[in-house]
Amino acid sequence: TLRRCIHDQDPRHLLLLGRALLSTEDGEAMGDSTLRQAVKRDGSLRDAADVARAEAAELRRKASERRVRAALPGQGEGGSIPPWPIADEAERARNLEEMKTFTERALAQVRGRWMRAESRYWVVYADLPQKEADELAARMDRMYLAVADMFALPKGLNLFHGKGVCVVSASEEMFRAVEMAAFDQMTVPGVIGLCHMVGPKVIVNAWRSQDDDAFMATLVHEATHGVMHRYGTPGRLPLWAEEGYAEFVAARSFDSSKVDAGRRPQGVRFIRDGGSTLPFSLSDGSDGAWPGEQAQGYAIGYLTVSMMIDQKGAAFGEWVKAVKTGVPWQQALQRHFGVDAEGLARVVEDWHRRNP
Repeated sequence: TLRRCIHDQDPRHLLLLGRALLSTEDGEAMGDSTLRQAVKRDGSLRDAADVARAEAAELRRKASERRVRAALPGQGEGGSIPPWPIADEAERARNLEEMKTFTERALAQVRGRWMRAESRYWVVYADLPQKEADELAARMDRMYLAVADMFALPKGLNLFHGKGVCVVSASEEMFRAVEMAAFDQMTVPGVIGLCHMVGPKVIVNAWRSQDDDAFMATLVHEATHGVMHRYGTPGRLPLWAEEGYAEFVAARSFDSSKVDAGRRPQGVRFIRDGGSTLPFSLSDGSDGAWPGEQAQGYAIGYLTVSMMIDQKGAAFGEWVKAVKTGVPWQQALQRHFGVDAEGLARVVEDWHRRNP
């Protein structure tokens, strides 16, 4: 209707039409093309066209976040955790600057030649050559898109409160120094990476191990924690599901991943040797049961989540949403899978005793 009302030779009318098209579903390409026509006919409209694009992008982002919130169970359905607020672009920009300042102050306390690379979803600080930092930023973006696809997020939605931050050290010693400087935390030897969720902020800290597959699997695993943290609400899944889902994504998000080849045999062997999965399911990490002497908890979590998704993927998604809004996880499990923690443990154990 608007197209019929305007003079298509008038660049200001084209600017109006382009702005309207950008606000419609799937109208981004047509709107951008119309704005280019307006600028071609009147170069003085270039700034106005850029403003229109920025405003439309902000509207699309907020609409996408609202769709994610709308998919969550309502507060009257047993949930008690409110969703993350939808920040405006100015708030997101301020938060991102705070994250950069925090990270750069911490990195100034350790010796390193830190290169910074910024992509659509991440800011990467790497104690590596600039080219490698740029490549890491691009890989982190591809990884975010793969994780977002598994979360069935609206296309192009940036869940982070600004962007995620990723610090990659050239050595394990530097990684541990960054952990101490930034988070006042000592890590045990052998850890490749960790994800820190500080309020709405997500910061991944890792070191560039020589095993590229193990390094990438760790980045995917930790980034998944960050995305899950920002998905809908600050609510957390039980430990077995939080870690099991991160391993599931790391196993299936890139072709050369060796996560399944490592975790599945470990978990199956534990079960067939008579091990009980229930203590891992009930552990919150404070009772000494998690992750077990050989870190079997990660394998059990991976087997459990994989089976739940492969057999009832839609139900798993609804279970996650319920838990994220504050429904006790066993109550949500009973609602969406018809079992409690003991029942789930029996199903997982029986299945993996009988199947390869």
